[in-house]
Amino acid sequence: MISSLASLTAFLRRSFGFADVPSPVPGDPKSQQSGEALLRRKRTKVAILAILFGIISSAIELPLPVEDGFRAARAQLRLRPAPQDIVVVAIDDASLDELQVAIPSRFHDSAVIDRLIDAGAQKVVFDRAHADPETPAADAMFAQTLEAQRGKVWLGTTSPVDTMLQKSDGILPAPQFRSKANWAGMDGWGAPFALSSTFPTQIVVGGRDVPSISAVLSDYRGTPLARYRPDYAFRVETIPTARFSDVLHGRFDVDAFKGKNVVIGNTFVANPDFYNLPFYGKVPGVYFHVLGAHTLKRGTPVDLMWVPAILIAGIAIASLAWSRSRSPRPVWFAFFGLPGLALIFDELGVNIDIMSAMLALLGAGIGFRRLAQKYYSSEVNAMTTTALSLETANGEHDVYALKIASLAEMSEDWSARELGEFVNTLITYVKGPGEAGDVAFERDMLVWLGPRMDPVSLDRHADGLALMLKTIISHEWRSASSSAALGIDTNYALPLGQRIKKAMQAADEAANRGVRFIINNPAYLEARNHRIEIIRVLEKGLRERSIGVAYQPKVDLASGRIVGAETLIRWHAEGGGYVNPQELVLAAEANDRINELTIAVMETALAEGRHAIALDPQFKLAINMSAKSLSDTHLLFDMMTVLGRHGFPAENLMLELTETAKLEDARIAPQIEVLKQRGISLSIDDFGTGQSNLEYIEKLPSSELKIDKKFVQHMASSEESRAVVRATIEIAHSLGKVVVAEGVEDEAVAAALRAMGCDLAQGFLYAPAIPMSELLVMMGTSQIAINS
Repeated sequence: MISSLASLTAFLRRSFGFADVPSPVPGDPKSQQSGEALLRRKRTKVAILAILFGIISSAIELPLPVEDGFRAARAQLRLRPAPQDIVVVAIDDASLDELQVAIPSRFHDSAVIDRLIDAGAQKVVFDRAHADPETPAADAMFAQTLEAQRGKVWLGTTSPVDTMLQKSDGILPAPQFRSKANWAGMDGWGAPFALSSTFPTQIVVGGRDVPSISAVLSDYRGTPLARYRPDYAFRVETIPTARFSDVLHGRFDVDAFKGKNVVIGNTFVANPDFYNLPFYGKVPGVYFHVLGAHTLKRGTPVDLMWVPAILIAGIAIASLAWSRSRSPRPVWFAFFGLPGLALIFDELGVNIDIMSAMLALLGAGIGFRRLAQKYYSSEVNAMTTTALSLETANGEHDVYALKIASLAEMSEDWSARELGEFVNTLITYVKGPGEAGDVAFERDMLVWLGPRMDPVSLDRHADGLALMLKTIISHEWRSASSSAALGIDTNYALPLGQRIKKAMQAADEAANRGVRFIINNPAYLEARNHRIEIIRVLEKGLRERSIGVAYQPKVDLASGRIVGAETLIRWHAEGGGYVNPQELVLAAEANDRINELTIAVMETALAEGRHAIALDPQFKLAINMSAKSLSDTHLLFDMMTVLGRHGFPAENLMLELTETAKLEDARIAPQIEVLKQRGISLSIDDFGTGQSNLEYIEKLPSSELKIDKKFVQHMASSEESRAVVRATIEIAHSLGKVVVAEGVEDEAVAAALRAMGCDLAQGFLYAPAIPMSELLVMMGTSQIAINS
């Protein structure tokens, strides 16, 4: 379907002579800067702000708690049993209860060291410093054990602290133990909200490089690291653990320690060395050293920090900022891909921080989405008029708006994809080979800028373009009622945004009026302002009930006597000239005020018409009314109320019905029956024009039929008009209806009508529309009514 439309488009372009329109000259200073380029600048601004935000938030570690929490969550996805080559000897509450001590003595420590070494343990590391002295005997025994097991035992130590709030030389083993045992750093640091921790592989104590406990347990020989993060993916509950008292008394399997490294640490409840392990709760610090050791055994941890993620986010954001596509896929692909990438890197022992990058991506995604919502159509791949109004050029271009009639109805039968393809094909046609720049789509309209043309060329171009577009749309929809209406604005002094609105208003008006195009030039604006003034005058007249009327007599052709009159608007508003009745009625119909106008006219006519009835009880006062208004029960109710208020006999009222649209029998039949019951007569006005034809005679049980004046006035010069008038009189009489001839201006026509058997006549031969006072004077004379 769309391909056939594209082929037809190309053919019509050649047929209507649009194939050779010159393209704008590149680099021409008068050329417009396209809305697309300006939008790209806005997207670039969003991209720069998002990337800068990501870098700054990374530098100040703004999302650190979220980063730590997400890292811990990733570790839960990678959970595995801990390797069995490092054993924890736990000084737990059961051991203390069995030994009846608050903390094991150095006699106990000495015995445990010997037990472990005899069992084949390779290293024994204390997560305690042994800094404070005990009894001389205990210290001597411990020193002797350390000497005997030289090179196999490590005592804990900490690095010096020097901050504004605290200063310390660190914790060292007691002097008598320092030369007999190795040292191992116990340092570690927690993060805000206790969601992660870091450890060194080496510290400096007293000018001496000291490996950390985790480095000792893992036999780490890699590059010294000031800090690294232990991998929380090892299940803490699977770390081999033996009770201190069991080891002391030999209650263990020798194979549990043979060839393994052992760390001895406090795990009893009163011990302050407990820290939060996400998804586990409080865990003794000694287990963190073991987690760190297993991390180091996989290789030197690499921390790339936020750089890779920000780089990936920057590329994704920049690619979308400079892409012609509106799809946010690059941003969202990076947003959802970074967590997976971080998970893979975790497994490789490489840490990347992704939260700042994800914040940048999220910010860019939101920014791009807001730009898309504001400047791009949601239905098709096109800009909105808001984006088009960003263009800086104005005076060198005409603004076009194309209203696609019935688009909403047709879209019900088309899928969203088909509708988008159809509109995009129209956009492709409108752009053509350089005729227009960017094309915007909003509601059911396309809007674009075209090269400025002189009035004659623009009028010819608009007519051909509108006709061509109508042909294309009608061909594709296969419907003669489908149409395209153009609105063009040439008010070059106005801001572009206002010009776009005016072009769209002109397109709407062209569609409503059924014309192919309207050029919104000074002449159009003057006419439009005149219509607005008419509406204002109408509103004021309705509000103040000041609309004036006059009466054109209906004369009996046989006797020359006045038997009725037609009420016509003759209004001298606000001290100015007379208001054009036709313009007033059209304004009332366009603004859905026609029924109010009908009642206002009726109020005045009935009040004055009673005087005519006093002179002639058979006098018929006619008031014009739209036949479609018969379906409005509220209007009929108001009519009956006005009749009652003025005491005007219903049988003396005649409604002259005019219409240009077909009626619906089911909607008007009940109201016509009510009118007949009340005695109100109906007259078919302007018979032979519009929809006032034989079908109306059938649908409207009228008592009178009025022949349109264009037939009457041409009777003297046209045999066809005379034939139409004669036939109409015969048809009406055969149906029992009174015939009225409008527009009678000379006696010859009146005589011809009299000879044809016409009943009544009205026109300038008798009188124009006159005030009721003058009509009453004419009725009071016994002479034949002839306008002198």
